[in-house]
Amino acid sequence: MIAAHNTSYLAKLPAGLKFGALLVVSIGLYLIGSWQILSVLLLVSVLVLLSARVNFRQLRMPLVTLLLILAIVFVSLGIQTTWDSALVSVLRLLTMCMFAYAVSLTTTFDAMLELFQQVASPLRHVGANPAQISLGLSLAIRFIPELKRAYLEVREAQHARGLANNPLAVAVPLVIRSLRIAEDTAEALEARGYDSAEHSK
Repeated sequence: MIAAHNTSYLAKLPAGLKFGALLVVSIGLYLIGSWQILSVLLLVSVLVLLSARVNFRQLRMPLVTLLLILAIVFVSLGIQTTWDSALVSVLRLLTMCMFAYAVSLTTTFDAMLELFQQVASPLRHVGANPAQISLGLSLAIRFIPELKRAYLEVREAQHARGLANNPLAVAVPLVIRSLRIAEDTAEALEARGYDSAEHSK
């Protein structure tokens, strides 16, 4: 999930500062073993998310999915270790995700790509192309909603044919559509004269 139009105070902060803070907070969470402290930090993360004026319609399904996964993790860890340890682990993950949502929903896609290109710039010294890596990342991210839309369309079409419970009947058309999307993207890049190689000076 990436911000589209967010005007909160978090949106005005540099992407590098926000992601750097997220990294520090994520590491710090794993140094805390008290569920009481983690509960307070979870409350703080929720308040940060609320203060960022995000569109909570974007968070509805991700939060439901996240809570279901964490419920399974909690039960599994509780059985294998102790319930206190399971609670600590779940609180860490949930708090981290809340902060991550606050960062991603207040950072534009272009700002993320620019930051990633800056981070990857040292790879130029080993023959890599940061611009090419950044483009690959942007295409991968942009493919996610396209693939989701294609999957929903294929599933709906196969459901109408009575084949919704057949994994192969859904997978094959989805793979074909995915390859078609990739081919169209490659043709568009070629038509625009994109050259991934860095020009020699």
